[in-house]
Amino acid sequence: MLYFKNGKWNFCTEKVRYIQHGEETTQYVGKEEHDWWVDFEEKWEHTEIIEFIEVELPTVEQLERLAEINELGIPDGFGTMVENYVIHGEFPEGINHPLRILQLQKKNEQLLVQLAQTTAETLEVMTTLHEIQKIEQAEANAELIELMMMLGGM
Repeated sequence: MLYFKNGKWNFCTEKVRYIQHGEETTQYVGKEEHDWWVDFEEKWEHTEIIEFIEVELPTVEQLERLAEINELGIPDGFGTMVENYVIHGEFPEGINHPLRILQLQKKNEQLLVQLAQTTAETLEVMTTLHEIQKIEQAEANAELIELMMMLGGM
């Protein structure tokens, strides 16, 4: 679904369905591109293209993840790892892989969001407690005034 060409990762835009040596196969058209397949079919009798199939467009999230990968400059040779992240948002196991910096950045962002949420919740609780304390203090003051008035009236 992804291929590496001219120093960056790209989405495949189509698949080719063909018969070669009597076997039908469907595969993504990658860096070899559409015209290569047409030329290949013309040159080799044992290959017959049945059709080119348009591939479903990537989601916004997948496009964003692809941009992140290309910003990191991850070279060819890590196709499965890159594809799992771009397509599914999954990082590889362990800590020794080319996506580790990105993985740590994402974890950091999650932790910052959680910290902000926890801080907001804590402030809300503190504000509520302060309001409760003010109400209780006002009630205690009213009781004290009432008691003083009763004692003063004797």
